[in-house]
Amino acid sequence: MVEDSRTTDFVSEDITRTRVTVLIFNLTIISLMLSLLGARHNHAAHLPSTAALFAGFCLTLLGIFWLLRSQNFDAEGLSRREPFTLGAMTVYLAFSQTVTAVMHEVLVRSKTSISDSQVGLDAIDDSALLVLFAMGAGIWILTTYIAPVMAGLRGIRPGGRRWLIPVYYFAVQVPIYWVYANAYALQHTSPDEPTNVLSLFALQFVQPLIWLH
Repeated sequence: MVEDSRTTDFVSEDITRTRVTVLIFNLTIISLMLSLLGARHNHAAHLPSTAALFAGFCLTLLGIFWLLRSQNFDAEGLSRREPFTLGAMTVYLAFSQTVTAVMHEVLVRSKTSISDSQVGLDAIDDSALLVLFAMGAGIWILTTYIAPVMAGLRGIRPGGRRWLIPVYYFAVQVPIYWVYANAYALQHTSPDEPTNVLSLFALQFVQPLIWLH
């Protein structure tokens, strides 16, 4: 009975290790994209992408922190459920920022390069671009809403501190979306043009609508 209770109260070390590996993979993607963006001349056009990659970088480190923090310092190395759950949620939120950066880069290249008659990704037609946006929007919704909520509900059992799920989610997302709103305002509006940052902030919760702008 004691062994069964311990099994349900803790998470296997292999599961924690898998999450950390996924975060390292995401960190590799972010590093590669940041190096590519740094080599380009028009940095202003890539401001939202840079903000998303920086947010993804911070969330990746935060996720690694929670996953490492969840482990017990004993021979079994099992992970405590609550910090593991926060780390598992952060894994998906970190990937969500990477999706945002990738989709914004697709949007920028499609708008700025089609007129130059380039080939490859820059020369795809509107229907193919719409398919890419649909795929990106589906992955964004999955990693931003569905997967983090499911990870939270599965990680913290009924009767536990499930109020941590919405508190942690909004504590992470609200500052990031506020930064995104200001980044979009700086890129898409002129200094003498009035900007409703609150509206841009609200639109961050349905980001695919901004991608189609």
